[in-house]
Formats: sequence, C-alpha cells, structure tokens
Amino acid sequence: MRNLRSLTALAALAVCVTSGAQNVRDTTLTIKEAVVSASKSRGMTGLGTVTIPREMVARTPTLLGERDILKAVQLLPGVQSGTEGMSGLYVRGGGSDENLILLDGVPVHSPGHLLGIISAFQEDAVKEAVMRKGAFPARFGGRVSGVLEIKASDGDTTRTKGSLGVGLLSDKIHLEGSALRRKVRYSLSGRGAHTMMLDGAFRLFKVPANLGFHDLHAKVTADAAGGNRLSFSYFTGKDKLYYKDDNSKTDMSWGSTIGSAAWSRRWGEGLRSEITVASSGYEMSTGYQGLEDRRSGYRTGLNDLIAKADITITCLPGHALRTGLEAIRHEFIPESDWSGIVKERVVIRGFETGAYIEDRFFPAAWLTVEPGFRLSSFTSEGKTRLSPEPRVSATVRPVEGVIVQTAYSRISQSIHQLSSSVAVLPVDLIVPVTGRINPVISDQISFGVGYEGLKGWGFTLEGYWKALENVLEYKDGVIFIDDFSTWEENVASGMGRSYGLEALIRKSAGRITGWAGYTLSKSERRFPDGSIGGGEWFPCRHDCRHSLSAVTNIDFGKGWDAGVVWTYSSGGAVTMPESDGSMPRRGNVRLPPSHRLDLGINHRKARRRGERIWSLGVYNAYNRKNPNLVFSVSGEEEDSPGSLKTISFLPIIPSVSYTRAF
Repeated sequence: MRNLRSLTALAALAVCVTSGAQNVRDTTLTIKEAVVSASKSRGMTGLGTVTIPREMVARTPTLLGERDILKAVQLLPGVQSGTEGMSGLYVRGGGSDENLILLDGVPVHSPGHLLGIISAFQEDAVKEAVMRKGAFPARFGGRVSGVLEIKASDGDTTRTKGSLGVGLLSDKIHLEGSALRRKVRYSLSGRGAHTMMLDGAFRLFKVPANLGFHDLHAKVTADAAGGNRLSFSYFTGKDKLYYKDDNSKTDMSWGSTIGSAAWSRRWGEGLRSEITVASSGYEMSTGYQGLEDRRSGYRTGLNDLIAKADITITCLPGHALRTGLEAIRHEFIPESDWSGIVKERVVIRGFETGAYIEDRFFPAAWLTVEPGFRLSSFTSEGKTRLSPEPRVSATVRPVEGVIVQTAYSRISQSIHQLSSSVAVLPVDLIVPVTGRINPVISDQISFGVGYEGLKGWGFTLEGYWKALENVLEYKDGVIFIDDFSTWEENVASGMGRSYGLEALIRKSAGRITGWAGYTLSKSERRFPDGSIGGGEWFPCRHDCRHSLSAVTNIDFGKGWDAGVVWTYSSGGAVTMPESDGSMPRRGNVRLPPSHRLDLGINHRKARRRGERIWSLGVYNAYNRKNPNLVFSVSGEEEDSPGSLKTISFLPIIPSVSYTRAF
C-alpha cells in the first residue's frame, strides 16, 4: 500500500496532538471535554421517537461550557457513542454514516468537532431535536439506521436578547430578536476554540501542533401576508489541525457548509405547502511532507444541491396526509494519494430522487394507523436503481395511560462511507452506488409498550429486529485505499442483522427529575463470499451487548441546580492478530467495559437585564481509564504478532464556564 506511510503518520499525529507521547499502553492523557446530562425528560413519550427541547439542553450542567445536543442523544436507549467520549451516533447497530442528520430539513455530513469529541451544533442555535430510531415516516429516506431532526431557533419576537459565554475550550456569542414590526425574526450564533484564535501566535513561536474549530449559524425568518413565510439559513463548521517536527509536517482541514432557503404557505384551513432549495457540502483535505521534501495528500468530500416540495393536508376528517418530492444532485470528490503530482480534480456525480406519501388516520378512538410509501432512486454511471420502501405503524391505547405500538419500515441508502480500521482521523472515503455496488437495504420491525398513568412518571419497553443487505466493508487485509480507482475491488458486500431490547424509566415532575435507560442488543455482519471473516457471522465494531445510562437533575431553588450522569457500556469488538500471525477472525477480542460519572452544578443570578450563569463540572469524576483510542501495533521482533494498544485521553477533568445572558 503506497500511502501506508502517510496513514501511519496521521495516526501518530492524533496521538502526538493529544499526548505528545508515543508507544504507550493504557496511558492517561488530557484533552478538554464537555458532558451533557438532561434536566428534564419532557418529550420522551413516543416509542422509538424522542423529542429533546431546547430547554433540556440549556439547563444541562456542562463541562467547559460546551452544551452538546449529540451527547444528550447518546444517553437514550438504543443509541451509543461508539468510541468513549466521542459524539458519534450508532443507532441500533448501524454505523455512524447510516444516520440522517437534518438541520432544518437539510442533511449535515459532518456533525462533529475535534475529531468527534463535541458536536458542531451550538446549543443556543437549536430550538429542539427529534431522534427517531424506528417507525420512520415515509418522508425520510437515504439513511438506514436513525434520523435526527435538528430545528434551528427562529428568533425571539418579543425583544432582542442574547448571550456571551467563556469556557475553558471556546468562546461563544448568540443574538436573536425581530425587526420590521416583528415580521422578521433572526438568530445568530458563533463559536470558536481558543486554539484557533491563537493559531498565528502558535506558528510564530513554532509550537509544533494545533487543533481547533469554529462554527457559525445564522437564520432569518420573515412572515408575509397571505400565510406566506420565508426563511434563510446558513451554517458552517470547520476544523483545522497541523503538526510539524524535524522530519515532517502535516496539515488537515475538514468541515461542512450549508445554505438553504424555504418558502411555506398556508392555503387555507388544513392545507400547507413548503418548498426548499439548499446546498450542503463536506470536504476533508490533508497534506503530508516528509524528509524527501515530497508532498502527498488525501482529499474526499461530498457536495449536494437539494430541491424538495412537501404538502400537508389535515382538512380531511380523521386523516392527516403528507406527500412530497425530493431531488438531490451529488458531487463526490474522491481524490486520494496525489503524491505531489498535480491531478485534475476528480468529481463523480450521482442523482438521487424520492417521492413519498404518508397518512395518519384513526379507525377507532383507541387506534391510530400510519401507513406510508416512498419510492427512491439513484442514478450514477448511467444506471438507475429503484428502491420501493413501504412503511406502516399502528398504535393502540387499550386503557388510559397505556400505549402499545408496532411498526415496520424499509429504507435504502445509496451513499457509503468507507472507514479505515486503524486511522483515528477523518480520512473516510465517501462513495456512491455504482454499477457493481448496490444500495444498502434495511428492514426493521419493532414492538413496544408504554405506560404514563402515574403522574410525572413514564415507562417504555421496546424490542426490534433489523436486517441489512449490501453493507460494505474493506476486505480482510485492507485498511486504507490510496487509489480511488481501486476502491470497488477492495470492498465486499454482505448482510447484517441487529436486534435488541430497550427500556426507559423517566421522571418529569418535581424538584428531582431524570431518567434511566437500558439497552440489551446484538449486531453482526456476514459476507458470504468469504472475503471477510471466512463467510461466518462476526460482531460489528461497535456491537455492545449492554449499555446503561442514568440521569438525575436536582433543582435546589434560589438559582442553584445540579446534574449527575452515570453511563456504562460493555466493551465493543475489535480485531487482533492471532498469536501465530495468521489472519484473525473479525471481532475476535472484546474491549473492557467503559463507565464514568459526570457531575455538574449551575448557579443563576438575575441581573438588571438578563442573568449570569456560573457552571462548574467534573467529567469522569472517579477517573476511569476508558479506552478512547484502540489500535494494534506490530511486535518488537519482525515476525512476532501484534498487540493491542489502548489510550485514555479523557481522565478526570474539572471545568468552569461563565455565561452572561441579556
């Protein structure tokens, strides 16, 4: 593999940036991190669907002042972070690239900062988020595991307000209000890491490494006569990293940029339409220069142009209909290993469409049925693939306070993300369905019961079975592709299955609120052609048998509140070399369990205008050395088998932040 040296340098770079040390086993390093717990469980009434309002995140005790919507989602049953401390979402056994993350209806391809440690969504810019793990309505398509809808703040119509925040990791600003007699609302949020602001000084004084980020989110909404509404939104989130020593230098940058415009209109009682045009782009590029003064690099990305129209009809007795069309033009940027040679920019185009219709009707007072159908298509390399996707769910309320729900959904995914098994940096290759590669197909069945008859309490229990077709992974022996023209030859297409049981207990009333969630699950893959694991079933990289989260928030009054979060997850499966040096079975080693305790306390005090908030916190309070990075390395002798190296760079971390709201 020609670019193994560059890949090895990138992996080493991540370790150097976080620790400044090499060849360590179970070494504790320090990186600033944030944690989220939730002060209320309001909105957790659905089965497979959870609403997280802005107030939940806003009142969350945090570390380093970084309130994080993705970390709040990770605390839900059926959702895992993958690597301990990161903001990745692994929903019911699916990969991180199998989630549809929407910001005001527009897909976001890179939702994290700092190699995934925190999310790219500033808390002040978010009104609420809705997480769907099953029973997907037909309007959603393109991803097979989960749907996270993030609704941005529209602005305040009563007065101009905002906040300034200073934490140990970043500074942030938020401003919202209205103009033109409250017909126009606006919201503006910006955030930047201290390290980015000091980048010039770092380079001037020859500091060898820097890692930082910034993001900006702006939205303007205008209400016009005749039930018309226009909204314009812009989001950008970028990360940069560089490292330089006596032998080499490396620069990396990655991030997303989104722009959208939407027009909605109410045509009368029970009839509404919305038209959206948008662009969404993600690009990662890196350059490496070694002793020979020869540069090599890697670049990947995806640019989308999006147009969609939706119609909602609620004027029909007993029915709520919704139908729509969506078209996306994809441009894939799959360049890699340019090795100092100037290449023409490689662009591969694909065209994706979707048409859907869904209904919600009530055959009886105790029964709600939601059928739907979506027809998706993807065209690339002159070939069009159609994917019919039926959906249906039924909800029964046999007695007061009891809900019984069952659902079936089929979803297809035509965009794949090939992830290296050893790289810890964002060097994944984004590729489309081709003449040889089929779309991923997911069939999921779920069944659940819920009880809300006890005032202030709620209980849910849900089971699911998910079958996958045409999942992609690198073949055995392939860890990274350095020539895009060969990617189809280095991957295998197989099948997967995931099943599990999820339980949730919540308390939403009183001075003490919170929830506890437990997940029992299993996720496996199989490649019948024998190119991976000998054709046998093997556990996914993020297969986790048990996970548990407990969240408690206490309102002491007089401006004081506190939060406690405890999480536990059994170890994931990793692949280790066999003692005789032979090809190992996939997932042949289980990591140790990960668990931690996070504490936070806030004090709010009213000022003449607004309030000030001091937040204190402790992440990983009992200093559990959870494996944040895991990789295998060769033995000291040339022919000796490798060994597993684990690095823990999130030990006990105290924090303090200050926010001035006005």
